[in-house]
Amino acid sequence: MFHYPRLTLTSFALLFAAGVQAHGPAFTGVVAKADTAETVFSNPAGMSQLPGRQMTFNGVLINTFSEFKVDESQTTVGGGNPRDSEPSLVPSFYYSTQYQEDWHFGYSLNVPTGFGNTDGPNWAGRYYSDRFSLVYVALSPAVSYDFNEHLSVGANVNIMYSDSSVRTQVNNNLIGDRYEDGKLTVESDGVGVGASLGMLYSFSPDTRIGLTWSSQVNIDMDTNVNFANVRRPQAIIDSLQSQNIEVADNVPMRASAGLYHRMQNDWDFTVDVIWVEFSEFGVTEVQLDENTLNAPEGIYNDFFVATVGMTWPINTRMRGAVGALWVQQPVDDENRGFGIALDEMWGVGAEMTYKLDSGNDIALGVDIIDNGSAPIDSGPSLFKGRVVGESKNHYTMLLDFTYNWR
Repeated sequence: MFHYPRLTLTSFALLFAAGVQAHGPAFTGVVAKADTAETVFSNPAGMSQLPGRQMTFNGVLINTFSEFKVDESQTTVGGGNPRDSEPSLVPSFYYSTQYQEDWHFGYSLNVPTGFGNTDGPNWAGRYYSDRFSLVYVALSPAVSYDFNEHLSVGANVNIMYSDSSVRTQVNNNLIGDRYEDGKLTVESDGVGVGASLGMLYSFSPDTRIGLTWSSQVNIDMDTNVNFANVRRPQAIIDSLQSQNIEVADNVPMRASAGLYHRMQNDWDFTVDVIWVEFSEFGVTEVQLDENTLNAPEGIYNDFFVATVGMTWPINTRMRGAVGALWVQQPVDDENRGFGIALDEMWGVGAEMTYKLDSGNDIALGVDIIDNGSAPIDSGPSLFKGRVVGESKNHYTMLLDFTYNWR
């Protein structure tokens, strides 16, 4: 099992759904720029812009400063705040090769999302969420074809492995007894297949637009429900263990459009807009009331992502870049849960690229993301209590390293 710390929104939670990884600062230039092998994953038609054989390795180090603070004046359960976060590293690899003049083939291997938190078994919200982790690992072979100097199309197949785990503490003190908490664990893994289509149209060598569409990926999950030290009748436990709970078993459908333009002074800019059908995402929390499993569904909304970016030459070897990001709030405040505490997000980033003597290049970037305060009020519950709070210092820093083989 993969177990991530509380990465909140910037754990690629909303960004994975847009097919966003690496690329420019603040995740810019995803759809139409197509200047590295990363386009294999984000828009396979962009391979038409890559001569010969090219490869990209990318690593993103994520460190969040966000801390969820419990409002003890309104919270009815003792235990205080959840555990603090720890850094995480997300790697990815992309490969593109040209075949004859008009065909390109490639593949990508990446971790397009890593939702999760490890709040701990003793905090105030332990009966709602103790630990939640969800990771997809994607292998995506791709192909593109150039119809002419203006139009290229591409497609990739997304083969995804999913691993998820939900753990919640269970209140055993239903009538004033003094027993230790029990544990409810739901573990799932499985494989699913989807597809992406892309188009790139160049009005000139300096101006092009891109369109992409990615299907929903339905993961065929193998799910296990387990109880430990739960003081309920065995018949009730047997019945609960037989339930089929599909934990976040859908990778949402998405569509995107992007513009790239290079000016005469060799400055360039990008604009991308992405729509994500996040309402089909699935279950991210499982709790036990008296004798009933509670797995909230349908709590997320579809959302948009927008980015703008710009790069410019510093000298013959170096380029600078800046970008900005906005992500629409994907869940209403009254539906927000502890499993994935999502909110509206804003971000800015900067990057420096250096060209080596070999013709390869390296890029170092930093992004600062405002995850939003993501307030949560669980409401009253006889068995789980009421937990109220919000995130403080809700910022995340991403350090991005990219090596491009040309």
